[in-house]
Amino acid sequence: MGKSRHSIETERLLLLPYTQENLALFNSDLRAFEKAYNVVYHGEELDHLLKGFLMKLEKEIAADPEHYLFFTEFLLILKENRHVIGSIDYKYIPRDGATEVGYGMNPDYEGHGYMTEALTAFLEFGRRLGIKRVYADTRPGNIKSQNVLKRCGFRFLWEDTNLWWEKEL
Repeated sequence: MGKSRHSIETERLLLLPYTQENLALFNSDLRAFEKAYNVVYHGEELDHLLKGFLMKLEKEIAADPEHYLFFTEFLLILKENRHVIGSIDYKYIPRDGATEVGYGMNPDYEGHGYMTEALTAFLEFGRRLGIKRVYADTRPGNIKSQNVLKRCGFRFLWEDTNLWWEKEL
């Protein structure tokens, strides 16, 4: 196990989507999930907020299995050592061909181009799903994330409490 029909592979990464089944396992028994998928979780900190989000996501996938790829998290797995280092997702089912992307990574793995590599492949995956435009937001001080978006061809749109970006696919 370790790949799914909708996995995305890049040179250094495997992007594995949470499905109803594997997310239920992750939420109930992380060690069993790691064993079943031959991975070691080193992703974002599993704090109360993230755990709550993942429990909610499990229910949302069950409620809409036909469209789950548009809102499920994809784990970022380093192929060299099978470490889960972060995740990426589309935040909602596209409206008029547009959606928003979000991502996060364990800071220990920043600075190696992994998120740029993941986002590039994830945007192509989204294009094949029929997404035409992708938005993203970053905190004003999050220069690393802004640089990822710039490297992936996003253009700056506006600033409110966050900076907003857009890319046409």
